[in-house]
Amino acid sequence: MASKKKILFFLWSFSLGGGAEKILSTIVSNLDLEKYQIDILEMEHFDKGYEAVPEGVHILKPYKKKSYGRFIDAILWRLRIYFPTLVRNWLVKDDYDIEIMFEVMYPDIPFSKRNIKKIYWVHGSIEDFSNTWRRDRFRKYFSDAIKIVAISNKTEQSIVDLYPEQKGKISRIYNGYDFDDILNKSREKMDVNIYENSICSIGRIELKKGSDRTLALIKTLHEKGYKYHMYYIGSGELEETLKLRVEQYNLSGYVHFLGYQVNPYKYLKNMKCLVSMSKQEGFPGVYVEALSLNVPFVSTDVGGAEELSQNGKFGKIIYDDEQAIKEIIGYVEKTQGCDEEVTEFLKELSLEKQIQEFKKLLED
Repeated sequence: MASKKKILFFLWSFSLGGGAEKILSTIVSNLDLEKYQIDILEMEHFDKGYEAVPEGVHILKPYKKKSYGRFIDAILWRLRIYFPTLVRNWLVKDDYDIEIMFEVMYPDIPFSKRNIKKIYWVHGSIEDFSNTWRRDRFRKYFSDAIKIVAISNKTEQSIVDLYPEQKGKISRIYNGYDFDDILNKSREKMDVNIYENSICSIGRIELKKGSDRTLALIKTLHEKGYKYHMYYIGSGELEETLKLRVEQYNLSGYVHFLGYQVNPYKYLKNMKCLVSMSKQEGFPGVYVEALSLNVPFVSTDVGGAEELSQNGKFGKIIYDDEQAIKEIIGYVEKTQGCDEEVTEFLKELSLEKQIQEFKKLLED
């Protein structure tokens, strides 16, 4: 019997409830564990709990499990910046057949120096790498990789723009989704009342996700007489600040914080639209999940949002708050909706297709 191929996935965290974690969970849950031995290394551990993985997939001890205080945290951070190889050797054995950097990280962690298959998986556009020192630092890791995976057209183009010499290595693999599972979970009983004219934001509540801008939109809508309800499904560092603002704006009866939800779909299906004012995304999985439940989105022009909107058929790309307000009103008041062609479009984003392409990547 042939020995198993050993695969190591690196990522910043596997315990924060983000999109990359969910995608990785889905991938490893659909690989043959008789054929592959799979280890996952997260650099930092948080308290949201790990994404589900099959028995036999090993989640390695993280580099940092908690905050040890400002002084120790600063030392650990600098070790990653100035001695990345030392940190790597401390955390993992150098005996894998395939290493997959599952997201762009800074501080980074280097690939093995051995001649093995190395794959760099890029979930977001990297235009901000135009900063010279950062561009040069990551050029080495892209150069070391045998393959680079881009999850959208925009991600692929951002890599080519900065590293044109890497164009031949790039494979585009869209994130895959189990639409039957999403539909089944959306039918579960809710423990929260969802009001009729409701919109939502799903994901971490933080500045880079534009969570503060989303709240400002609700405030403006109410000032204009549109008494919509807003549901934040997620948690994050900005949550307490926004709760205070909700009280200051007298919106306590209209803005609801549901926290991180393992099953957000039972709430999502009852929304008029999904709203995201994010500053940076890869291929926003929550938009795909919303579309599968026939819920359109309003989004800033980030990552694969334009690709998913299909020229406004399935969602609206906005460039300022005034436009966002207009599009939200259009969806809530039903002057516009999600195009019926969405079902056909989503076939390109099926889980089966992603797994098929990923397995081919491993074996090529």
